[in-house]
Amino acid sequence: MSDSESDANYFKEVVAEIEAEAQRRSSSGEYPRALLRSLDEEFRRWIPDASLENGVEDTIRSIEAAAYVDPAVPTSSKSPLGRCVKWAVRRLTYFYHRHVTQQITALGIHITRPLRLLDASLKSVNRRLSALEDRLDVDAAARSELLVGISISSSFDEFSEVLGQHFNHVSGRVLVGDLPNAQLLKSLRNEGVDAYGVASSDTPIQETVDVRHEHLFDHLGDLANQSLGGFILCGIPDYGSVNEQLRALRLLLLRSKPGASVAVIVLHPETWRKRLSPVATDLLHGRPMHTETWSYLLSREGASNIRVAESSDSSCCLITASLL
Repeated sequence: MSDSESDANYFKEVVAEIEAEAQRRSSSGEYPRALLRSLDEEFRRWIPDASLENGVEDTIRSIEAAAYVDPAVPTSSKSPLGRCVKWAVRRLTYFYHRHVTQQITALGIHITRPLRLLDASLKSVNRRLSALEDRLDVDAAARSELLVGISISSSFDEFSEVLGQHFNHVSGRVLVGDLPNAQLLKSLRNEGVDAYGVASSDTPIQETVDVRHEHLFDHLGDLANQSLGGFILCGIPDYGSVNEQLRALRLLLLRSKPGASVAVIVLHPETWRKRLSPVATDLLHGRPMHTETWSYLLSREGASNIRVAESSDSSCCLITASLL
């Protein structure tokens, strides 16, 4: 038996002992019933929720049990006269109690039926998600193993002057991410651009620059729409999947103000294939995307003044544009 099962059995034994002791004292008249009811409500309030471990089924069963009302009210009393009075009242009002009981029970059925349908739907969705996650986890693990030790850096230095001019008159902060190194960010800040970087936690970035060590998608999720004066998308266009590249671009566009200046730095697919082994090239198919694809994506989003600058060694390119 595992430790969790042992703890669960022990907890059930403790609850059973408490309920038995409360029932004994209630029957003996030692504690008033009103006091026991208030203690029971307080006890139920603080005990761990069984639905967290046993699922929604136990919660639905609890609702069904709570919806049951016994129309035969108790007639026990300390005095014979009290028992007679209670018995007479129960006989006279039994039809009323039974009518109310039937309505409450019907209400419980109508409540639990959609809950069971939702529970079944959620279980079906969870099964499908589990199967999907199994397939995605395998792909993610394979990508991670292939990317370990692969160092393909774009020639950011020669783009510093062009980027400085492009973002010189931007109103608002400029996000640079996913930032592979601090040199680009330093150059922009030296040009007077209010820029900051977002880099994964395992990327060695000097602490002297403004860098957020978190995943780019997590950071963008915390930003408000139209809060950025511009962005430079790099890193992810070199190693991210097609879905990750499109998602990063979409989020950055949503977080940018109208009229923002934007830029994308990306390796040429030919450079990627030359620097990687044939196995890695095949398994990492789909990235990076061509320059024409990025230009098309930016123009589709209403960007204007789209310009492409090639690096001196023709290994990567810089795409700049302005949002309408």
